[in-house]
Amino acid sequence: MQRTGSQVLVRGATPNDAGELYHLQAAIYRESRWFIGDSPPSPESLTRRLRSTDPKMSLYLIAVCNDEFCGWLELHRLHPSKVRHVAILTLAVGSAWRRRGVAREMLARSYRWGIRVGVGKISLNVRAENRAAVALYQDQGFVLEGCERNHIRLGDRFEDNLIMAKFLSRGDDGVGS
Repeated sequence: MQRTGSQVLVRGATPNDAGELYHLQAAIYRESRWFIGDSPPSPESLTRRLRSTDPKMSLYLIAVCNDEFCGWLELHRLHPSKVRHVAILTLAVGSAWRRRGVAREMLARSYRWGIRVGVGKISLNVRAENRAAVALYQDQGFVLEGCERNHIRLGDRFEDNLIMAKFLSRGDDGVGS
């Protein structure tokens, strides 16, 4: 577990967290601005995922702010051995806690995990209109690797999907190069 300031606790998620995690994710999905899915996985599905997690292949983090879940991060390594050095990132923070360092703290912890288990590259997808997230990722050293034009249908208009990536180095683990 790791504290950021006096209000935020970042820790690994457990199966017992599934219900509260579902409610956090559902609130973010209801905003209809950040994810492309229609709804979060059910609490039962989250429980199964968290029970069956291989700690060398996946990382699930939650952030707790003033005793409520305020953010989550998932990082999953790819299974084929030729791309096992790559992990796919999903990250979100509840609306009341955005721009307070919650995402940065979860990212820092994910980099340390990645280096420990052999991840060399973290890849993510982000909606082009999510400018705050794009700016955060750029500040964290992620670079644009591709753009899928008109990839996301939003009623009668479309939005681009950006593919960004960061190559991890020893300096990302807090130890130095």
